Amino acid sequence: MKKRTFKACLLGGTLLLLTLLLACQSKQVQTFPVPVKVATVELHAANSGARYSATIIPRTQVELAFKVDGYVEALQKVRGVDGQLRDLQEGDAIVAGAVLARVRQSEYQLKVKEAESKAAEERSAIDASKAQYQEALSAIESSKAQLADSEAAYEKAKLDFDRAQNLFASQSLTKANYDAAKAQLEQTTAKVAAARSQVGMVQARANSARSQIEVIKARSTGAQAVVHEKSIPLQDTALRAPLNGFVLQKSVERGTLVSPGKTGFVVADTSSVKAAFGVADIAVPEMKLGSRLSVETETMPGTEFDGQITSVFPAADPKSRVFNVEVTIPNPKGLLRPGMIVSLRVGRSEAVQAQPVVPLNAIVKSPTDPNGYAIFFLLEQGGRQIARVRDVKLGETYGNTIAVTEGVKEGDRVITTGVTLVRDGDAVKVIP
Repeated sequence: MKKRTFKACLLGGTLLLLTLLLACQSKQVQTFPVPVKVATVELHAANSGARYSATIIPRTQVELAFKVDGYVEALQKVRGVDGQLRDLQEGDAIVAGAVLARVRQSEYQLKVKEAESKAAEERSAIDASKAQYQEALSAIESSKAQLADSEAAYEKAKLDFDRAQNLFASQSLTKANYDAAKAQLEQTTAKVAAARSQVGMVQARANSARSQIEVIKARSTGAQAVVHEKSIPLQDTALRAPLNGFVLQKSVERGTLVSPGKTGFVVADTSSVKAAFGVADIAVPEMKLGSRLSVETETMPGTEFDGQITSVFPAADPKSRVFNVEVTIPNPKGLLRPGMIVSLRVGRSEAVQAQPVVPLNAIVKSPTDPNGYAIFFLLEQGGRQIARVRDVKLGETYGNTIAVTEGVKEGDRVITTGVTLVRDGDAVKVIP
């Protein structure tokens, strides 16, 4: 009886647990509307060809960084509008090679002077060793001359002794004269030996002096290398302009403590500039390198600046999904400045019939056609807002919008933000 009661309780508990799990799962599968932004399809009547907004950027822009640490003690002086000299500022013109800023040099100059002093000592030591070597060479010549004299005296003494020995043997020479000739030979023999020893000594001294010269030369070369090494940081205390152009940004003042890598200025060459803009993937084939284009700016109405396409990026920007294009424009008078907004048109200029256009970011790849495009539309169904996908055919681009030749009509509402998060039939919620 107890076993049956236990089994019944266990079965009841299991059923209750399963019921609770199913209830939790049913709550977990509840979905919430995806927040999206929408745009209303409008008709656009314009000249054929796409008009884009572009930003002017310098042809060359360089960040000038310091290579040594220290306090900035001087900035380039320029004459202001009041005729007075002042420190270099943003917007001032610069010339290639000009010193824009200089770090305090005293510490680096001291290191160079110490290295130069050591190098001068080594050069003096070389001169002294060379003098010793020359003295040794002179001593060698003198010793060789003495040796020659000693050898000549020895030859004469030897002949005299040989003759005296023969005469003494025939009892034609006295013993005193014989002893004198023998003593003279022994004396000259000793002088020859001494002279040869002297030649060897001065030759060894000369060899030693020559070896010493080589050692000191090696030390001198090392000392000169140290001078060069210490001179580089001294030269690097000057921050020089690498190009002709203008100062776009200034990050230091006199008295600023800087370290290697610290940016002092951002400079740019604006003798020619680039108009940078983005295009959709379907417009990339129209952007041909070398094509001539004209740009206009509202600050100078009616003035066109001619340029040509010099760069089409090979990959789309991961955030905006557009391909960046650059048009290089000669700018000898400096009328186009970095940061200006200009407009340009790509394509023909004759008028075309009005047609519906949508923002570029509303376009997605077709879920059914790998080579086609689609748009998510906002529909009302049963009081709910639903996303529905529809294949479309695209026309030409107009700046940040694109014409749709088939699949939409004026007044349709299309999803522009959140389009990558929804699927066909998902519930959505429009946010401002």
